[in-house]
Amino acid sequence: MTKIKGGEAVGIAITTARLGIAEIMARHVKNEKPIYLDMAAFIAADIMDGEVLRKFDLDTPNRRIADGVVDHISMGRVVLEVIKKYPAARPYVSILTARAAAVGGMNAFHLVETGEATKGQRYQKATNLATAAFAICATTGNEKLTHISGAIASGIALATAPANLKGLGQKCEEGIRKL
Repeated sequence: MTKIKGGEAVGIAITTARLGIAEIMARHVKNEKPIYLDMAAFIAADIMDGEVLRKFDLDTPNRRIADGVVDHISMGRVVLEVIKKYPAARPYVSILTARAAAVGGMNAFHLVETGEATKGQRYQKATNLATAAFAICATTGNEKLTHISGAIASGIALATAPANLKGLGQKCEEGIRKL
């Protein structure tokens, strides 16, 4: 199947639409409203956009890069509101942010060296889900729950980070580095 003309732009537009969900979530954090439904919608949209685009052969390396950028911008926007409202979350946010920066740097290095995007797969999914659960817990205002979920999310993030060294800077047979 050939790619539809303008398909890449369509794919990127579908992916960037998730930024709207992130903004709603950030405003809910700011106004001390629950974010679990927003988070569920964001995660579902994140999963669905890739699946739908692959089904119609519209997934491209640039769309995959946009996916990662959208994930990081969205996380940053929500985290900004979380650390303003819930100081107990700050140490864990620092760890998660450092990990995201390191992984983003490795992915950028790989892209520059090989021209290939990176797909995080199970390790990145584990970190993303743990981070999402932590954000939901932190926004309850329960400091004990924030510390427990923050420690778990940070542990998962740190434990999965070394997987990002796999194939770093080396061309992959499939044209995408899969972790």
